[in-house]
Amino acid sequence: MISIELLLKHMAWANQEIYKEVQKLDPKVFDYYVIDPEWTVKTIMVHIAGASHLYAQRLDGASFSPFKLKNTEGSEMIDELLVELERIDQGLLKHGRREDEEITYMTSKGEASGKVSTILSQLLFHAGEHRAQIVAALDKHNERSINLDKYSVWGFSLSTGE
Repeated sequence: MISIELLLKHMAWANQEIYKEVQKLDPKVFDYYVIDPEWTVKTIMVHIAGASHLYAQRLDGASFSPFKLKNTEGSEMIDELLVELERIDQGLLKHGRREDEEITYMTSKGEASGKVSTILSQLLFHAGEHRAQIVAALDKHNERSINLDKYSVWGFSLSTGE
């Protein structure tokens, strides 16, 4: 059986690595987007962390609270996102070995429910989809320094030995 815990570790690693790579670039890249100008690199980076925060709350049975940053610009924002993602991801790892039970949780729209496996799958695919969107926005503007292949499951295995 494939370990969800290992996939969660890959997601955490890939998020951290992509954010660090974006942090090295000119701050103007935060405003890049693929099609919709509302979905800039900056917005997507905050969205990945915010969604992870909400999925973690659901899995932990915690009360709903919105994701907020103190720093909303530049390198300081990415530093804060990296710290928050590390905190969130460390808390998520325990759910990789959890029984696949139906859980009830609160959203901004009220009570909902879902299986642990569904929430974890959504978390994993959601982050991957948006990492690709970040790189596509950069690529559209001829910034091609980040190669997603480096951050694949193979890249994770080669980099970490897991």
